[in-house]
Amino acid sequence: MEWYLSRIRLSRSPVVRVLEDTLKQPDAGHRRSAQHNMLWSAFATDPDQKRDFLWRAESDGSFITLSPRPPRDDNELFEKPVVKPFAPQLQVGDRLRFQLQVNATRMKRDTGKRVDVVLDALYPVAKEERAAKRMDLAQQEGQAWLARQGESAGFVLENMQVEDYRVERLPRFDKRRGKEQPEFGILDLTGQLEVTDPQAFLERMGKGFGRAKAFGCGLMLIRRAI
Repeated sequence: MEWYLSRIRLSRSPVVRVLEDTLKQPDAGHRRSAQHNMLWSAFATDPDQKRDFLWRAESDGSFITLSPRPPRDDNELFEKPVVKPFAPQLQVGDRLRFQLQVNATRMKRDTGKRVDVVLDALYPVAKEERAAKRMDLAQQEGQAWLARQGESAGFVLENMQVEDYRVERLPRFDKRRGKEQPEFGILDLTGQLEVTDPQAFLERMGKGFGRAKAFGCGLMLIRRAI
C-alpha cells in the first residue's frame, strides 16, 4: 500500500479565516473535535467512508497527515496541501529519532477495562501528592508502554523523554451514555529507536499508536538519527 505524508494549512480566504477562532478555542476537547471535523473534509469522498488517516496539529497552525491516499486539493477550507510519498527505505539496525503524541492505554486484567497508563498509576497516589509525582510517573509509564509496543511493532526503544502529559475532555456526543464527558491522557514523547523489523514497523506507523487517533493522536514522525 502506498502512503502519503501531507502538510495541510487553513485557507487564507477571509471567509475561511473566521473559523480560526474555532480552532483556537481554549477547551482542548472541543478544539480537537473541530480540527478532526475540518480535516475529515479534506479526505472524505463518501458519507459512509471510514477514517483511514492519522493526523497531528502543529504549533504553527498547520496539520500533518499520514494517509493511504492524498488529501483532496479542491477543498475550500484549506490551501492546496503539500504532499509527499511516504516510503522510507528501512533496514534492520537503522536508528531513528521520533516524535509521538499518544493516548497510551492498557487492559486491566482484574477488571477487563481499558485504562490510561498514567492515570491508572496516579490513582493510588494521595491526591495532595499527585501533582509532584505526575511527570515522574508519566515518564515511567510512558516509556514502559512504548517499549512494549516495540515488541510487536518492529523496534526497540533506545531512549525516550516525556515532554508533556495532560488530560483532556472530549465533547459528549452521546447524551444517553451519561453526563460525564469522556477524558483521555495525552503524552508528548520524543526519543530514539532501533528498527528490528522494517515491515512490522511501517505497518504499525500506518495504523498509528495508542488510541484517540480520530482526535490527533498516534501519528509517529521519524527522521534518521545522526
